[in-house]
Amino acid sequence: MQSGGFTLVEASVGVLMLAIVASSLIWGLNQLNYYATASRLFTAAQTLAQNQIDQILTKSPYDISTNSYPTPNVLRTDWSPYYSDAAGNIYQTAQQVPLYKDPSDGSVIVTGTIATTITAPVVTMNGTNLNLRQAVVTVAYKFRNKNYTITMNTMRAPDQ
Repeated sequence: MQSGGFTLVEASVGVLMLAIVASSLIWGLNQLNYYATASRLFTAAQTLAQNQIDQILTKSPYDISTNSYPTPNVLRTDWSPYYSDAAGNIYQTAQQVPLYKDPSDGSVIVTGTIATTITAPVVTMNGTNLNLRQAVVTVAYKFRNKNYTITMNTMRAPDQ
């Protein structure tokens, strides 16, 4: 007489298949979380570099012919590298900056460095030096033993 039900082998195969599906889902969610975190850090570094570029482009007055420079002077070529924070403070070395803080306790999890190098390329028009400044902003950080670098650059002409 045959009774209905599953054998031990059939039940084991079913449990094994469920375990494979569950482990695949967990691995996929872990990868998704990793890529989301890496993307968030990359966006934070880009924003930090863009803020530095914006400060360089908007601080005035800047006109070498009238000896007018912004305060603090973010366009000097003898400070390299430097970082200007939101309050306008100038740091004359590559500055450590937090890229990600734990929202629960505020501890810094990922830090990076930001440095800005200002150069004065000689560009002339009709024999007149245009007094341009080239700024290169570099943000570097390390996440899960991989180094990332974001570099942005701009040119600034005098406010004439």
